[in-house]
Amino acid sequence: MPYEAPLPLMRLTLGQAARAAHLYARVSYAETLEEVGPAVLESAARLAREVLSPLNRAGDAAGCRLENGSVVTPTGFRSAYTRFCEDGWPALAAPTEFGGQGLPMLLAAAATEMWGGANLSFAMCPEAASGAIEALAAHAAASLRREYLPPLVSGAWTASMCLTEPQAGSDLSTVRTSAEPEGEHWRLSGRKTFISWGDHDLTENIVHLVLARTPQAPAGAKGLSLFLVPKRLPGGGAHDDNDIRAIALEHKMGIRASPTCAMALGERGGARGWLIGALHGGLECMFTMMNHMRLGVALHSTGLAERARQLALGYAQERRQGRNAAGAQRPIIEHTDVRRMLLSMSVLTQAARALAYTAAATLDAAHDAQADASQREPAQRRLALLTPLAKAWCSDVAHEVASLGIQVHGGMGYMEDCEISQVFRDSRIGSIYEGTNYIQAHDLLTRRVLRDDGATLEELLADIRATALALPTYPALSLLRERLLVEVAELRLAARGLLSAATAEHESSSAVAGAFLQWLAVTAGGWQWALSALEAAPRILTDAHARTVVNCAAFYAAQILPRARTCATLLASGAAPILGADPLQL
Repeated sequence: MPYEAPLPLMRLTLGQAARAAHLYARVSYAETLEEVGPAVLESAARLAREVLSPLNRAGDAAGCRLENGSVVTPTGFRSAYTRFCEDGWPALAAPTEFGGQGLPMLLAAAATEMWGGANLSFAMCPEAASGAIEALAAHAAASLRREYLPPLVSGAWTASMCLTEPQAGSDLSTVRTSAEPEGEHWRLSGRKTFISWGDHDLTENIVHLVLARTPQAPAGAKGLSLFLVPKRLPGGGAHDDNDIRAIALEHKMGIRASPTCAMALGERGGARGWLIGALHGGLECMFTMMNHMRLGVALHSTGLAERARQLALGYAQERRQGRNAAGAQRPIIEHTDVRRMLLSMSVLTQAARALAYTAAATLDAAHDAQADASQREPAQRRLALLTPLAKAWCSDVAHEVASLGIQVHGGMGYMEDCEISQVFRDSRIGSIYEGTNYIQAHDLLTRRVLRDDGATLEELLADIRATALALPTYPALSLLRERLLVEVAELRLAARGLLSAATAEHESSSAVAGAFLQWLAVTAGGWQWALSALEAAPRILTDAHARTVVNCAAFYAAQILPRARTCATLLASGAAPILGADPLQL
């Protein structure tokens, strides 16, 4: 069965996210969501269902191949990408001055979720271009923006992010790729690895954003600069090959139709590149693209979780096992534990969706040109907090939900000819890609919480507490209210303890960062369900869907929120249990 976007639920979540980010007070934004949004969602759902989803299984089986230095994508991907561009999807949220439609990132977020749910391998290609557009628009010289942004916005060209090297995984301070000045441009030489969509046959050109070290640059990460290195050099109507090429393709556990390339620069004298932003300011520029793509990981992961939920729900309704009181076989969805798993999959997926959409709406608020600095600055702080939270938790949720999906399928789920096994494999990259989830946790705790003395965290916790207090006193919602209030209070105490203990010290923060992120994320998921329940509660006597929302919120409170207590216990234990045991001595 093809992927089917859950449009009614997505529309409700868009509105909830806009309100959470205080965007519905802006009339033009509300009008865009309400007047343009439905058509955008329906068109995206149709493309996902009819074009991208049918290619997913075949692309996984065929994979990509490297022929004569060029990557060949699976059959159907080129025509699908042509359709993708003809329908205007690369331009959806791009700046109008470069040919974009300038629609809210929140609408683009819903579409991005659909692309990930229908065909993650395909989805990773336009997402990289979207991140490059944001980075170039923010940091590149006017001449580079004029030349490179229009073809990126139209989809005529794509982009890649070239950071990692064989000796430099997440530690970019050891990057060795060099850049030598040559007039108005630079000559780059080096090797890059694990480059998603570093080469392909979908477009005639690929814009590589490359981190490199210049002569006499400071040591470590502070000496890195960012360069625009096109696959082909535009000029005079002709395109000459630049000195950058794919030299190998990785054979991966999942996302097999997404080419992950090893790239060589400078085998014929040096690849020509142009500086983006300030010299030695490469990481700041790159993080503009990186943070955009981290939100993309959260959205793609949500799409995968939704796909796993759909597959498991469909199988559970059809598969018959066991007998009822009358002796007739019954579908496994009637078994209590299967029901528990399906409900867990559903409430986790929806909480992840709502959190990721709220981050996207917050990005819109942070970039709102019509707002003044006093409105944008709180949104920028909130976005910095939500980005690592959403990236890490949504990707963890996707893998958990996919694993539950396999369990619902039983032995069939373990077979390669069952799609749920591909969803499980594909979901695994999310917690690694664009900075491991440990990196997200460390960033969240040390940079987003401790660095500003917990002020941004306190703003979020105050919103969660206000939502919990606003919940009506229905018996079904009493547990959600009580547990959210407890977690807010305990998170405040924990944050104060971390601040007073100066936990920014590396080993201590390393030990507790993961538990802190999970604690905050599970609580934020409960916040999202509380917001949904607030909307639904007045209609529970007349609206079956409203009753379902309230009951699912109650399920989240009973079955998912207790995880926060475990996280609190882990955080309280600190580094001692980890540093006190030696894995090499066991």
